Amino acid sequence: MSSTPVKRRRTAAAPNATPTKKRATTSPHFSGPAKGSFGPLLSATVAPHTLLLGTQPSDNSLREGKYFMTNANAFWHIVGDALGFRRGFHIDGRAEAVDFIRPHLLHDEAVDYDEAVARLTGAGYALWDAVAASNRKGSLDGAIRDATYADVRGLLAATPSIRRICFSTGAGSAKIFRKGNGAWLAEPGAFRCRDDAVSRGVFPKLPVDGDGVELCVMESVSPASNPRQTWSKAKQAAFDDEYAARPAAIYPYKRKHWFEVCFRDELAVQKAPPFGSAPTDFRPEED
Repeated sequence: MSSTPVKRRRTAAAPNATPTKKRATTSPHFSGPAKGSFGPLLSATVAPHTLLLGTQPSDNSLREGKYFMTNANAFWHIVGDALGFRRGFHIDGRAEAVDFIRPHLLHDEAVDYDEAVARLTGAGYALWDAVAASNRKGSLDGAIRDATYADVRGLLAATPSIRRICFSTGAGSAKIFRKGNGAWLAEPGAFRCRDDAVSRGVFPKLPVDGDGVELCVMESVSPASNPRQTWSKAKQAAFDDEYAARPAAIYPYKRKHWFEVCFRDELAVQKAPPFGSAPTDFRPEED
């Protein structure tokens, strides 16, 4: 495993629309300290086919110097389920997966962070973030201010084997990528959009076919993301569909989408039990 250094270019943040009211400086997301990011992770021997693109490392990840380190973040658990291992590294004294994830994990072999990265990149996946630096209070995407965007274009130029970008933190990272790469996105043939409602909603001007790099907006691995399909039954009283009748557990629901879109060709995924086949695939009626 090696990290390929990529020259980053500074892109000025888009100016705000003419404000009718001065932003209150007491807002919890108004500003924050300057925070950076990490370099891209790629295998030294395996050409990557997919770039997994997050937004910017959380405070937990910045503290640890490693990607996706928050215990409740689903990323490394989903990666492990897809590639045949279990996340064996945690922070803040925890020795195993959090309660809402642990019953659903598919494999027993626990590996450390370096081994998890090696298996991910060895399977042809690269890992990076859309934001190289920003001012941010806390870890939420919505708190990012004065962003400097990572040179994803430079990475793809240096690594033409990458033909797909999966936005790991969902529409948040996809919209930030769109904001920082508008001119590139407008180039004919550069990109195509996965043909699903969420991806088309973020990239409505892109074709869904062609030879461009495919952009896929994933279910966010962030623990802050709670899709409507995973709300409690009480909160779904206004709906009348399969999820209202039996709300899906958050982790299996997110994993299902990642298995279908990002990891569908992996052997461990092809052998995994179908979504909804076990009682633990669903949470109790009430939170």
